[in-house]
Amino acid sequence: MELPPRRTALKEATAEAHAALDAMVGHFQTLDDYKLYLTGIASFRLPVEAWLSQTRLPADLDGYAPHMVQPELEADLADLQAPEPKNQQAFRPPEGEGVVGLLYVLEGSSLGARLLAKRAEALGLSANFGARHLFSQARNFSSWRALSERMENVRGYDDRAAARWANTAFDYARSAFESALNADRHIR
Repeated sequence: MELPPRRTALKEATAEAHAALDAMVGHFQTLDDYKLYLTGIASFRLPVEAWLSQTRLPADLDGYAPHMVQPELEADLADLQAPEPKNQQAFRPPEGEGVVGLLYVLEGSSLGARLLAKRAEALGLSANFGARHLFSQARNFSSWRALSERMENVRGYDDRAAARWANTAFDYARSAFESALNADRHIR
């Protein structure tokens, strides 16, 4: 299946940053590994979602709303008594009109959430305990489809700005996971 041109361009422009993040995420085999993942993903998603909730999206995205998982993430952290993110810098996007790149990263994570939800399930977690955010994302393809359809029609779209924003999102996520790993090393 051939992807639409903007999705193809973003996929190509972010391949390296995406691969670097994937290498850090989702290889949890124990509950302690999962808690570390959970702290890392919360360190990424919570500040990004807070920023996004205060941001006006391009008019050409009308009818689309980003899929947010903040309540589920907070409940998952509480379920597992996992450490809440601390000292995470606020998300600051780069200059330019590239919010579609950020949305591409957030909505695209629903694809990987399917695999991660199965791994979490093998640890005894579920859509009702400890892995709500993953199951929420895994079941929600409507936001991904809505963004995919609309992003091709955004007027004033700047492919370089979108790629910068997407790569910034991947870098911010990688930094969040590194912070969680470093915090865990200091605890042990």
